[in-house]
Amino acid sequence: MSGQRGMPFPSNIQESRREAGLQRPQPRREGWVHAWGLTSRYFRSEDWKAAWLLIACYVGLELGTVYIFLLSNNWQREFFDTIEQRKAGLFLSVILTFVMIAALEVGVSLISNLVSWTLSMRWRRWLTNWYMNRWFARDRFYEIERLGMIDNPDQRIAEDIKAFTSFVQGNSIIGVAIGIVTSLTSAVSFGAILLQTSSPLAISFGGHNISFPGGDLIWFAIVYVLFGSVFVTWIGRPYIRRRMREQHYEADFRAGLIHVRRNSEQIAFSRTEVVERQNLLQAFDNIRRNWYRLMWANLGLNVGTGIYQRVMGVVPLFLTVPKFFAKQISFGQVMASRDAFTQFTSSLSYFVQVYPGLAEQIANINRLKALDDSLDNERPRGIAFTAGGTAADVALTVENLELRRPSGATLLALPDWTVHEGERWVIEGPSGAGKTTLLRAIAGLWPDGAGAVRMTNRGTAMLVPQRLYLPLGTLKNAICFPDRPEDHDDATIAALLERVRLGMHSDAMHAVRVWQDELSPGEQQRVALARILLQRPKFLVVDEATSALDAENATYFYETVLAEVAGATLISVVHDEQLARYHTNRLTICDGNARLQPIRMTS
Repeated sequence: MSGQRGMPFPSNIQESRREAGLQRPQPRREGWVHAWGLTSRYFRSEDWKAAWLLIACYVGLELGTVYIFLLSNNWQREFFDTIEQRKAGLFLSVILTFVMIAALEVGVSLISNLVSWTLSMRWRRWLTNWYMNRWFARDRFYEIERLGMIDNPDQRIAEDIKAFTSFVQGNSIIGVAIGIVTSLTSAVSFGAILLQTSSPLAISFGGHNISFPGGDLIWFAIVYVLFGSVFVTWIGRPYIRRRMREQHYEADFRAGLIHVRRNSEQIAFSRTEVVERQNLLQAFDNIRRNWYRLMWANLGLNVGTGIYQRVMGVVPLFLTVPKFFAKQISFGQVMASRDAFTQFTSSLSYFVQVYPGLAEQIANINRLKALDDSLDNERPRGIAFTAGGTAADVALTVENLELRRPSGATLLALPDWTVHEGERWVIEGPSGAGKTTLLRAIAGLWPDGAGAVRMTNRGTAMLVPQRLYLPLGTLKNAICFPDRPEDHDDATIAALLERVRLGMHSDAMHAVRVWQDELSPGEQQRVALARILLQRPKFLVVDEATSALDAENATYFYETVLAEVAGATLISVVHDEQLARYHTNRLTICDGNARLQPIRMTS
């Protein structure tokens, strides 16, 4: 098979390798551009009024917090001056001022939390809905799993979006942007306070005195912040990589646990507990190894930030206490300067403070970008599928169909095939010949190949797979699916259960259970028969829908369908030749080719 005939893989098919650290990550700039696109999309959505109102409130409250810090700094100076000067008469007044400032701080903090949490949930709800619509559109959820584009898209929608939109830690894109504005405002405000206790700064160099604008406290703070930012960024680089790999390995381990839970019966019957346990332990071992590397990376980051914060509290004392001893400033000014220095450096070092959370956010952004790449990827569709456009008495037409595997290898060639309304076709052939893939192409779910498929849109069409999908909920819900349970009365469903020989479950039709696990494969295929009798489709496609039934029940399945849904067009994949007599035509697949022939009816 030449490369020109094969279907190209998505450009991001190796994204899982990047997340596991096996390939170079995508350029960080692309991730941030993508993050800004996700952010701006919400603030231009139909919810924009509420979004901008909440943002305005949040910004106002953050600026209000800066103002409260200024009040607290001024109070601190008055408090220590009152103590130093032994002004007992003013002490009660200072205490009451503190109570009012504390009450104001608590109130602003409470309202800020309410606003930020509300904004986070509204943003998350909109973004989750946007991703869900795209995930289900064009069968992308199926295509992503079929091609293995990325791992665990469910985790990305459930957890990464939650982290991306969260204001609780202030690490969302909007939270960081607002934090920068607030930090700059705070830096200017507390810088003005530092100027009151700063001394002129001049350096002798080459026989000349170089004077710097501002004061020594301002410049010491700026140099300290620059040094700390570079230092923390350097020691924090491994943390980002390890954090991203942690999310990847945790998702793989959780997927393995879910796989065991969903296939518990098959694992128990085959006595493969040791194998499955070993697979899970290997998956967890990836977590363990990465965890220790993450632990050391986190330890280095915590030590660096801890030293940075500790030293920040004593540097201003070293600079202002000599001035206090020289009686140039009061003790209250010393304490106020220390507080102002701390707030000033904290504002300038905002990046250092949010770096650990920002590292996690970078991992979330990268995973969401990979999800978007998979959702937006448009693979060329080789097989043209059209719903409608068939002749008056034709249910299905296939023209020059060639089915290929995703790698490009040819699986099956079917030049022309016409199914007239009311005909009953049986598809036969060895396992792996492409029978189920042909049904996927008929349903428009298999794009790899060439040719055209047209299916009638007159009446209802139903595709019944070998393993029936049973939604979570009640047995009645499973039978009525995709209809709502309330669309059909209990008496109708009870009669159907009796008709398909599941009457023993009638009393439990409203019980909420995991019916996918509780019903045997044969019982699930009888549920499929109940759905057929309830929906009465005009076009019915069944893929080994009687494979788990004994011969007598398989015969009953087809006889009931022919009696109750008379005149319907039927296409069946079967391995039991005894069931071929319920069909009018045969399509036999052998060695990659298909042969069409009528079935001679015998008495």
